[in-house]
Amino acid sequence: MNPFYAEYIATAKRLAAERGLIWDLDYDDQGKVSKETRWDLTGLVGMFPPPALYLGQVGVERNSFVKLNEIRRRMGQAVIEPRPMSNAWLDLYQAIFIHQLLIRKTKPLSAFYAAVPVRQLAPAANDTPPWAVTPEQVQQAYNAVLMGQPSGKGALDFITMIRNILDGQMLADIPSLVRFCIPYPATDSQTAQQQADTMRKRQNAHGGKEGLRRSLAERKSFAKLPDERAFWELVRIVFTETPRTFSDVIRFAALRVQIIMGFRIGETALLPLDWKRWREYFDADGRPAGERGGFSRSLMIRHFAEKQEDDERTDGVSLYENTQHVPPMFEQILVETLDHIEQITAPLRERLRQQTATGRIFPEYAEDALVPASEMYVRMTGNAIFTDVGLPEELLRAYRETYDPSFLAEIQALQKGRAQRGLSTFWTKPAQKQIPVRTASGVPLEGRIDWRTAYIRVGDVERHIRDSRATKLSDTSPTRTTDGTLLYPHEMMFLVPVRNLIEGRNNGVLDITLYSAIGRLDVEDLKSILGGYGGQTCIFARYGLTEADRTFTMKTHALRHLQNTELFRLGVADTIITKKFNRRSVQQSHVYDHRSLAEDLANIDLPPEAEERLGDKALQVFKLISANKARGPVVDEFRKVQREYGDEAAFDYLNAEADGLHVTPYGLCMNSFTSDPCPKHLECFNGCLHLARTDVISEQENLERMRDKFAKVIITLEALPEGHRNIGWANQLTHARVRYENIVKALGTEPGMQVFPDGTDLSVTAEQKAGTTIIDTMKRLRDLDD
Repeated sequence: MNPFYAEYIATAKRLAAERGLIWDLDYDDQGKVSKETRWDLTGLVGMFPPPALYLGQVGVERNSFVKLNEIRRRMGQAVIEPRPMSNAWLDLYQAIFIHQLLIRKTKPLSAFYAAVPVRQLAPAANDTPPWAVTPEQVQQAYNAVLMGQPSGKGALDFITMIRNILDGQMLADIPSLVRFCIPYPATDSQTAQQQADTMRKRQNAHGGKEGLRRSLAERKSFAKLPDERAFWELVRIVFTETPRTFSDVIRFAALRVQIIMGFRIGETALLPLDWKRWREYFDADGRPAGERGGFSRSLMIRHFAEKQEDDERTDGVSLYENTQHVPPMFEQILVETLDHIEQITAPLRERLRQQTATGRIFPEYAEDALVPASEMYVRMTGNAIFTDVGLPEELLRAYRETYDPSFLAEIQALQKGRAQRGLSTFWTKPAQKQIPVRTASGVPLEGRIDWRTAYIRVGDVERHIRDSRATKLSDTSPTRTTDGTLLYPHEMMFLVPVRNLIEGRNNGVLDITLYSAIGRLDVEDLKSILGGYGGQTCIFARYGLTEADRTFTMKTHALRHLQNTELFRLGVADTIITKKFNRRSVQQSHVYDHRSLAEDLANIDLPPEAEERLGDKALQVFKLISANKARGPVVDEFRKVQREYGDEAAFDYLNAEADGLHVTPYGLCMNSFTSDPCPKHLECFNGCLHLARTDVISEQENLERMRDKFAKVIITLEALPEGHRNIGWANQLTHARVRYENIVKALGTEPGMQVFPDGTDLSVTAEQKAGTTIIDTMKRLRDLDD
C-alpha cells in the first residue's frame, strides 16, 4: 500500500471518529447507504439546509457507468456488473469528503464534485486498489465520463480529482496520472472533448488569449455578463409580472435583491429577517445633514457575507455578518419588497418557530388530538381546495395579486358544509392507508366513510411523516454566526413551502396558513429557475413576453458581474467596489471588470492642467500612459521630462511629439509622423522600439499569421538544393529568420508592454541618421575610402 494513501485515510478516519461519524457504512447491493449510517454533510459543517446533502450512495455513477460498458464492449473487454465500491475505493471516497469539508473547509456541494469522480474511476479499476490504478484504467474512466455527461462539467471534475487528489496527494504509485485524461481517437470521444474544452475556456474566460478583446469597443470576457435582452426581460418579469405561485413571489423578491445589491446568490438566499439598518447623519451642530445639502439618513442591509477569512471555525463554516449600503434610488423598492415578504410569510414563520421549539410537526395540537380529515388533508398537502366549490375568479385574482393570508380564510369559509372531494382517494392511497381514519370519539372507521365527520389523530400523521415522508419535514436545524450565536431557519427572510406541488404542478391554491412543511429558499432553486444551470422550470419560459423571450437563460452570478462592471464604468474606486462586494482583495474585483478598452480610457481621472494643455490626440496618449497601457521612447522621454522639468514641460513635449496615436495591425505606435510617414511602414514587428502590444485579439492573429508566413519562407529556402540557390539566397534566409524571431518575441510580450525596448528606431531614415548636408556626404565618401 502506498504510504501517502495510508496516511490520507488514517487522518480522515481520525477526524470522522472525533465527530461521531460511522466509518463502516451499511449499504445494499446497489450501494444505497442506510439512513442510520449515512453522513449528513450539511450538518457536518454546520450549514443550513437546503440543500440537505448526504453521503448516501457508494455504488457506480449511473451515466458514466453505462458508457464505460459501451467502451469495454468496443474494446473487446468483459462487461462489468454494477456494484458498490471495494473497501479501498470506499475508504478513499469517504476520506475525500472529510478532507474537503473539515480540512480544506469547502462547502458540501463542492465536496461532492471532488468525490464523485472516485465512483466513476472505481468501476474501471475493478479489483485494482487506488494506489495501483493504471494509466489505461484512468483513460477508460475519463472517456466514459466524457461521453456520459455531454456538458463537459463531469470531465473537468474528473481531471481536477486526478490532479489534486491522486497526483497532488501522491496517493498513487504512478505519478502524474492526469496526463492520461485524454480522449480516444473515436469521433464521439473527440466531440465530447471539444465540449469539455469549450466549457473550460468559458470558465477561464477572464484570463489568457480567450479573454482578450478583439477590438477597442469589445468587452473583456463578455461571456461572463448577462445577455442584454435577457437581463431587461428578467427585470420586467420580477418587477412587473404577477407571480403565479406563492413560491414565485419569494423567488421574484430574491431576484430583485440580487439585481439591486449584486450579492452572491448564497448571500441573497441567506438574507435575515432582521435586515434593516438605518444610519442617521448630523452636522457639527447636531442638525440633520439633509438641512445642509447632504443625506440625513441612509439604509444599510444586514446580510451574511460568503468567502470570508473569518467565517471558518474548527467544527465547520459559520455565517459572517456584514452590512452594505443600499443606493438611495433603490431604498423604497427594497423596503416595500422585503416588508411584503415578511408579511405574507408570517404564518409560515410562526409555525416553523413553534416546530423548532417543540420538535413537533403540528405544534398547534396535542399528539392525541383528533383533527377533521379535511383539515389534516390541507395540512399535509397544502391544497386549499377540498370540496366541489367553484372559487370566484375575482377572489383568486385578488389573492394572487398580494398573496395576503387573509384571503385564505375566505376560501376556507366558502367550503364549509360542502360536499368533499378527493379525501377518499388521498386517505385510502397505499402511502396513507396505514393512518387510521377515526370517528369524533377516536374509534377507527371501517367500510364506507362520511368524510365530513371523519377525523385523524395527530400523532398517527406525525409518525407517518417521520417514517415515510422525510421530504415533508420542515427545516429546523440551526447554524452559527462567527460570534457563536445560533441562527434558526425561521429567522431568515425567504421562507418557502417545501415541495409545493399543488401550485407548481397542479396549478392549485396553497394554504400557507395550514401547510406544515416549511423550509428556507434553496440556492439551487434560484439557479435553476433562470435556466443557466440546466433548470427545467425556467422563469423566462413561464413569464416571457414573446416567443424569443421564453428561450432566454441566465446565470445568477452574471448579475454580480454586471453590477461590478457598471460600477467600474461609472468611475467608482476599485477599493470601494471591493468593500461593497465583500471581497478580500482589489485584484478579485478586477477579475469582474468587463469594460471595453475605450471605457477603460474614458474613465481615467486626469489632472485639470492636462485637460487644459493637451490636444485631443495627446490627451489620448496621456490616458494610455496613465493607465500603464503604452510603452516606447516617447513614453520614456515624457516621464523623464516630467521628472526633471515638471508637468507643464512634459505636457508641451507630449503635444509636440505624440501628435498621433497609431493603431497598427501589430500593436500601438506612439511616434510622431507629422512631417514624414514612417519609412518602414507596417514593418513594426521587425524590432522597432516604438511598438507596444495591446490585448486586441486581431493583433495576436495578425502576428501569428505573419509568423507562419515567415516560417514557410524559411522552410522553403532551407529546402532548396545547393545548386539551385541564387546569389541572394543567404541574405533572403537571414532576412526571414530575423523577422521570424522578432515576431515570436512580439507574440510573447504582455499587453501594454514595449516589444523591443532595446530595439531600433525604424522611423528614422538612413539619410536622417547620417545627415543630408554636403559635409555629411563628403564624410560618408571618406569613410567608404577608408
